Amino acid sequence: MKLKQSLTSASGVRVVLSEYEKDRQLGAVLREVDRGEPLSLAIGPEGGWTQSELEGFSSAGWVAASLGANILRAETAAIAALAVVGATRLAA
Repeated sequence: MKLKQSLTSASGVRVVLSEYEKDRQLGAVLREVDRGEPLSLAIGPEGGWTQSELEGFSSAGWVAASLGANILRAETAAIAALAVVGATRLAA
């Protein structure tokens, strides 16, 4: 699916993981929403999201969140994000 299409077709809680987000961690975002609500995560490509892509996410209502101070490879970020989702939803 093309990025532009996925910005508007995703439903529920929509979170874009960004290395530029400094204030909001993924776990904190997930604790603020209904855990039964569908969740869409956008994990960036190697090299990260462009500023234009991040602006597109923001304009489409996605929430930016971080996985922490370390920048992870795309495949590692996906695993780490799912671990946070699992831990946060089980703890609720």
